Amino acid sequence: MRAAFVESVLRTLLEDDVIHQEDSILTVCAGAAEHELFVRLGLTNVVISNVDEPLAEDRFAPLSWSRQDATNLSFEEASFDFAFVADGLHHTSAPHRALLELYRVARRGIIVVESRDSLVMRVANRLGFAAEHEVEAVIDNAFLSGGLNNTEVPNYVYRWTEREFIKTVRSFNPIGPHTFRFFYALNLPYSRTQLEGDRLRLRALELAEPVLDIVTRVFKKQCNTFAMVALKPRVPDDLWPWLALDHGRVRFNRSYRPSRFRLRR
Repeated sequence: MRAAFVESVLRTLLEDDVIHQEDSILTVCAGAAEHELFVRLGLTNVVISNVDEPLAEDRFAPLSWSRQDATNLSFEEASFDFAFVADGLHHTSAPHRALLELYRVARRGIIVVESRDSLVMRVANRLGFAAEHEVEAVIDNAFLSGGLNNTEVPNYVYRWTEREFIKTVRSFNPIGPHTFRFFYALNLPYSRTQLEGDRLRLRALELAEPVLDIVTRVFKKQCNTFAMVALKPRVPDDLWPWLALDHGRVRFNRSYRPSRFRLRR
């Protein structure tokens, strides 16, 4: 998890009154890094979840723990104010399903940090500076975990775009307009290059960093890391005009009469 960037995103959302100290938050594909981050921010109404059991039941105190598969959460719809994941969706076998599970259990919105698909990233992949499969994550976990669904099989790194995120969320819940926000950061793969022990590639990375820093300041969408935030439409205030709330259920508003439509008799 790119800790400094993730912390800056959460601090911005706190300062902008999007999330509040008392909000309930579910984190998936999470562990010690998320625990330390949320405690540091004073957000303690948080559930840390992953597919593994913790070493001790109180390991994440004062936060709560729950064993959860991100692609099939056991919580009811709208169980938390927000759902959060950082660098975890691409470890699942169904990133879109996991994203929509986060959305399902959240009342107000989701916060997702992932790698971004871009021209720069595709070039980096071609040149070997960025991985398509996270072999190093499995190596770092003693060849036992860190891969697909946290197994020893290295996962494919699924990278997102803003448009893909927006379309996925809107398709899942088309009852009203969402609020979307995006945050960007450049994180160069120094740890992977150092692990490979390729000094020439490491030197090339060091030389490229100032150039990439300038490029991504101008063209933010060429950053390789970004946070995607989706705030849900409020019911009934934000419903599309062709919808209405009827006894707690969203239904078609039969009084809706757009001028361009002619009703059949």
